[in-house]
Amino acid sequence: MAELELTCAGSTLPEARDDIRRYCGLTGPDGEAAAPFRYFDTVPTHEDDLIGPGDILGAFVICPGAGRDEMVWFNGGGAAFCEQWLGSLPADVDLADADEATVGRICEFAELTQGIRLDVVTAVVHHKRPRLVPCFSTSLASRYRPLTGSDGEAAWPALVRSLRHDLTQEGNRAFLDAVCDELRAELDEPVPSRLRLVDIAVAMAA
Repeated sequence: MAELELTCAGSTLPEARDDIRRYCGLTGPDGEAAAPFRYFDTVPTHEDDLIGPGDILGAFVICPGAGRDEMVWFNGGGAAFCEQWLGSLPADVDLADADEATVGRICEFAELTQGIRLDVVTAVVHHKRPRLVPCFSTSLASRYRPLTGSDGEAAWPALVRSLRHDLTQEGNRAFLDAVCDELRAELDEPVPSRLRLVDIAVAMAA
């Protein structure tokens, strides 16, 4: 494991393994997991595409400032729209292995959801498709800005494709597989997806 590294947007994250383990509460002085791990990553969701309170409230945990306006959007038809959109996506495919049509639908998502913060709505649909749909975040957008040309929501299509490229790389696959194996052996809770582990590593390094 020591020789394996995670590379994102052309640069290595040397502390990625330790950061992920700390996020999950496996290392650190107090042994406490980060709040998003407890209240987002390990919160169960319906097996179908139905968006429930746990999906929305979990997204609020990782999106500071989210609240009434976002809840109004979801309750006013946004949740139903997201459920319909999720129905067009496979349920058991990693972003790294998704076909072009699926990647294209994910890239279009930002245009389809104007009027709602992209970080919030992608966190909700990520909770339903954790292997496939990234969570937009400023830390992730900033990391990939050299490749996408933007650190705002306009970066979304290029960010999705850049993440997909990185997830397909042999070294990254080996690193993420090894980390997942470690977490499965040590955690009682569900293990975040490989896609989510990249997001966690980037956020912890920011």
